[in-house]
Amino acid sequence: MHAVVGVVLYRKPLAQIARDGLIHSVPDLGDRATAFWFMAAAPTLWLSGRLLRSAESLGDLAAQRAAGGVLTVTGVVGSAVMPASGFWGVVAVGISSLRRGTRRR
Repeated sequence: MHAVVGVVLYRKPLAQIARDGLIHSVPDLGDRATAFWFMAAAPTLWLSGRLLRSAESLGDLAAQRAAGGVLTVTGVVGSAVMPASGFWGVVAVGISSLRRGTRRR
């Protein structure tokens, strides 16, 4: 979902990056940098979700608690600095993971 939103929101800067041939096409600051970092988060979010799903299916409560803690803190900090963002969803997933990670077998 993050990648889909990124493609919609940042279609112009992403098109500029693609037109410039990718190599050395993203500066440190500006629209292209914002688009790049937004899109760079998408695979990490997918991977986190995939690993959390595995931890849940295997009953790895320690991994669920660790993921839940990191996601909750990341979501709270992100929501504080960017209230109009998807970080609130990260808080919800983090809290859910913490709760699942503390359940008894």
